Amino acid sequence: MDYDVIVIGGGYAGLAAGALLAHKGYEVLLLEKSRSLGGRAGFMDKDGYTVEYGIHANRFASAGAAAAVFRRLDRELDFIAPGEAELWREGEFQPLPNSVGKIFRSSMLPFTAKLSAARYLGKLVLGNPAKKYQLSLEDFTAGCKSQETLEILRVISGIGIIAPDPRYSSAGELAAFLKKALRSKVKVGYPEGGTRSIIEGLREELEKSGQIMTGAKVTRLMLKKGIVNQVKTDNAVYSAGAVICAIPVQGIADLFGGKDLPIKFVKKARELVPTAGISMDIGLKEPITDKSGLLVTSDPVTMGQFTSNIDPAMAPEGRQLLSWYYPLPLPWVKNSEKMEREEQRLRDLLEEMLPDIWKVLDWERTLRLTMVDGFLPRPGQTREDRPGFTIPSIDNFFLCGDTTSAEGTGGDTAFNSAIHVSRLVDDYLEEITEEEEEED
Repeated sequence: MDYDVIVIGGGYAGLAAGALLAHKGYEVLLLEKSRSLGGRAGFMDKDGYTVEYGIHANRFASAGAAAAVFRRLDRELDFIAPGEAELWREGEFQPLPNSVGKIFRSSMLPFTAKLSAARYLGKLVLGNPAKKYQLSLEDFTAGCKSQETLEILRVISGIGIIAPDPRYSSAGELAAFLKKALRSKVKVGYPEGGTRSIIEGLREELEKSGQIMTGAKVTRLMLKKGIVNQVKTDNAVYSAGAVICAIPVQGIADLFGGKDLPIKFVKKARELVPTAGISMDIGLKEPITDKSGLLVTSDPVTMGQFTSNIDPAMAPEGRQLLSWYYPLPLPWVKNSEKMEREEQRLRDLLEEMLPDIWKVLDWERTLRLTMVDGFLPRPGQTREDRPGFTIPSIDNFFLCGDTTSAEGTGGDTAFNSAIHVSRLVDDYLEEITEEEEEED
């Protein structure tokens, strides 16, 4: 074998799994099709700005999944605490009532709405979230008469699990997120240095006992007797004891030429619907606000943050960096007419909230993203529905990333899957080694 482990994909999941296995001493080869690492969590330097692809704060900061990976690598990941989240409502920013305590302290809710919102949050977090997985948030709140409660739950679902439409939000997935949020002292943190610090930290660890090749697109995986025995790129062929596929599961069947995989798996993988939407990154010639918390709107649900107010190193001195995300249904993102309308709607909304924003514009980058997180956490796409980490018919092939059944959404799912898959691969390779020694 050329390597102990081959990892396909250099996003968070692939880098984390590769780094964890390299840390254990395995010889790892990571193949990434693009010229840079990070995937959907990548970054670029632009005239003194560090520009990421949208918002990349980490849920639960040092108690979250990214920090858990770094601890296993004997490394520290430092987080900066942003300001309190605020909701734009009736022409002003108000503290976002995203917990029972904040609900009762909120001036935006009448007393009856406070009771209603607290009741529904309580109903969500009580009991086993799995029992609510196949229940939509719309069905869960079918008896709710309080429009304020429905608004708050829509916003919390939007920012918590990126599912603002109650018809397509799993009450169980939201409940699982809320239960963890209630247990965590810190709800969110921004990694010091941005996603660069995560990507570079994982890269450094992986390269201690491995190799990274960028611009290396995997074109085909070859099977022999239930084993992936060849990994082909445009320019070379590699082999390894174990192969980790850390790309979205929607594209895995193509690597096998559309054959050799269970039909049920292929159908489930291809039909998995991601989150999508508009990402707008804006550089400003001068600061227009000192707000450093998440800023949220409820109609439509959008969210953004002044990244350079959290970490000043993200923008040149005297300038400001804003990232904003507007989640939208995938079919809308593929419709140019709808997107032009929604982009203008977002621009108007930003000007309403931040009247000086377009007057001091340095540059802007607007992206129409057909995949933000690998799955929309709706009924039918919950932890119990998504693909697992292995395919029964292939012994040495492992699935990793934010389209698997790992806990959480987005980056959390990616890191949690990397922790789980690295253990599976370690166990598998140890078992193979023991069998070979017994044969000798």
